[in-house]
Amino acid sequence: MIEDNLSNLGESIYNIRLKLNISQKELADGICSQSQISKIESGIISPYVHTLVKISKKLGINPTFFLNQIYKDQFEFIDHSKKTVREAIHQKDYKEVKRLLKSLERHPSFRDIEEKQFIMWHQGIITYYLNKDFGKSIEILTEAFNMKESIRHSEQDIQVLNSLAIIYSEEKQSDKAKENFDLSLKVYKNSLLVTDTSIYVRICYNSSKFLFSLNEYSEALSYCNKGIEHCKQHHSTFLFGELLYQKGSILIKLNDKENGINFLEYACVLFQVLNRTDYLKIVQEELDKIKFMK
Repeated sequence: MIEDNLSNLGESIYNIRLKLNISQKELADGICSQSQISKIESGIISPYVHTLVKISKKLGINPTFFLNQIYKDQFEFIDHSKKTVREAIHQKDYKEVKRLLKSLERHPSFRDIEEKQFIMWHQGIITYYLNKDFGKSIEILTEAFNMKESIRHSEQDIQVLNSLAIIYSEEKQSDKAKENFDLSLKVYKNSLLVTDTSIYVRICYNSSKFLFSLNEYSEALSYCNKGIEHCKQHHSTFLFGELLYQKGSILIKLNDKENGINFLEYACVLFQVLNRTDYLKIVQEELDKIKFMK
């Protein structure tokens, strides 16, 4: 219900304002009247979009967070649930993903098209990695991609395409994999507003891995460099270590062993700082192997 969501929105603004130790009058200054802030915080009125954007900027909060609270029931539950599923995917814990999806399928908050698409997207992933059913996985992911509510493709559409490309590459279907990697990058570049900058890094990294498997090292290096630069620009460690490792491996294949070893060592340092012991072990073993062969 919108009324309940307005109450949640008001409570969020109230709590953030208190944490920042500013008064209603200070928050209202240059935006609206103090009485309006009071009514918004009490859930009595719905703020105009431009008012909400100004409030969010003053509080240092992404406007999307507040807008979603109004127009999506139990936004925080949805957001937390999605992050939990994505973390399980990142850890390759596909049994946990299956368990989470089963509970979310029945939840009333996951009835909108975007949430249904999210569930179907991950069902496609576990159908491949858990059930080992390539054909069914592609069928589910294709159906998920075609679920549309907006006239343009969403961030989630791009990620579904990326998953399709990865699974095609796992099956050595190079043409289909390249087609979907290229399409995901094209859709990303044509998107008016993408708030999740990690999507681009994920596309670059997976494209580089795919091209590396085809021995197309120069093109793989190009995608790798794009991903690394994106991480630097956005001060993000997401896949940064993996990209450094990837670049080191590519440079070694291109007979630039000295720089290749340097990038493998950079990856080691980052994995050590981030306590990524699994990846740290892989890179250290690779370095030992290379140094032994010198």
